[in-house]
Amino acid sequence: MAWNAPAGQLDKHAALRASVLLREFTDVGLRILAEATQQRTVGRSTYAFRGGDPSDALYFVARGTLQLVPRDGGASLGELTAGDTLGGFALLGVGGEHLLSAMAANDVELLLLSREGFEAIKKSHPRTALKLTIALAQDLAERLREAKGPLREFLVWQISKRQQSEGR
Repeated sequence: MAWNAPAGQLDKHAALRASVLLREFTDVGLRILAEATQQRTVGRSTYAFRGGDPSDALYFVARGTLQLVPRDGGASLGELTAGDTLGGFALLGVGGEHLLSAMAANDVELLLLSREGFEAIKKSHPRTALKLTIALAQDLAERLREAKGPLREFLVWQISKRQQSEGR
């Protein structure tokens, strides 16, 4: 039986069920995550976040389209739509800052799982936290393998830049 969200509020469970990242999650796991997320609406042509802002949450796109653009502007490097996620590094302990900006191409509904929310899940539901950590690692590895064009070049540049700053 589906829970009907009040007007203006998402059915978080259904939105998370549509996430490719969470395709292996049970309904129980999805409900645990749903309880820990916050809904955020981003109006058309508004930034969900800008490159350089602190990266402190995993974003689930529930409705709409986000365009990923370089920090200092320029052409879109890609789009994310319902079912997509971004910001996974924040939960994997990498944190730091957003490398790209995310602008709403139309009205967008997001669910955010903050680092603090994830830490709470680690304590109260460690299996769910572990499953999410594994899903994030697999997703990030897949994205790196599939990246093409300017986005791939950007990712390779960022990795080499990070290695140089760490003295590798």
